Amino acid sequence: MHNKIKTSVVKSFALLLMLVSGCATFKPAVLQKPVWEDTSAILANIQGERQNLSLQQIRDTLITRNSRLTGFRAKADLALTTPDVKGPIRCTGLIVYQSPGSLRAIGAKFATTLFDMSSDGDRFWLYIPPENLAYTGASNTFHRIEALGISIFPADMASLFNYREILQGKSPTLETWPAYWLIHMLEVDKEDVTLKGNLLIDRVNAEVVRCELFNPDGSVRLQAVFTNYITQNECRIPQKIDVRWPAYDTTLSITFSDIAVNGVLDPKLFTLTIPEGARIIPLN
Repeated sequence: MHNKIKTSVVKSFALLLMLVSGCATFKPAVLQKPVWEDTSAILANIQGERQNLSLQQIRDTLITRNSRLTGFRAKADLALTTPDVKGPIRCTGLIVYQSPGSLRAIGAKFATTLFDMSSDGDRFWLYIPPENLAYTGASNTFHRIEALGISIFPADMASLFNYREILQGKSPTLETWPAYWLIHMLEVDKEDVTLKGNLLIDRVNAEVVRCELFNPDGSVRLQAVFTNYITQNECRIPQKIDVRWPAYDTTLSITFSDIAVNGVLDPKLFTLTIPEGARIIPLN
């Protein structure tokens, strides 16, 4: 009996030592940086031989590939987060794009259309059926949409499909890193040099992983991350795009499915019809 008690005490003491030792060596989990700041996990999953290309070769590759994309249509799962709404707004929808800047985006939930937006690159229309309300304004600036509690920059969405526009007219410089290239897109005039954007490109496939665009004051206007590329009709298309507008603490995650590239698109797809009786709000 005495031996059993002694053995039990020894085991209990040993277990206590293990627990104390474990607690002493325990390290709290390292918080993962947002994908906007750290794309190391994405780059680590890109396997293959790394290329050695010049700045001109990288630029030509991006523009040539992007020139092949004339039209795009896909179903989309969307998740929007914004400070004015508790939790992400999730819906399904349709995204249609035609080069160089025409975009149609429709979001619905439970068979009810939440929004319908069309932009030709210069002007946009946004119709919100539940409110029978429509907004219209210039595409290349931020607009506050009170009915949805969000701010939008319509031209930004179309630019995510058009690297040519992002690159053209800029004076790029190149940083070469072990897993990626970083292109700084500069605007140079007689007196000033302004950073307009950055493109982070993986060195295996020469595909854009992250894009940053800047405001005239140097602040970040947009950050976008592109993942899960597929090939269709000789075009490389990301199946997922995560977008962030830091100034408005707003993020949008888009996951595409049923993707169709360079098919025939009816011009009527980009024409949004506003029902009679809808209240139209012009925005500056």
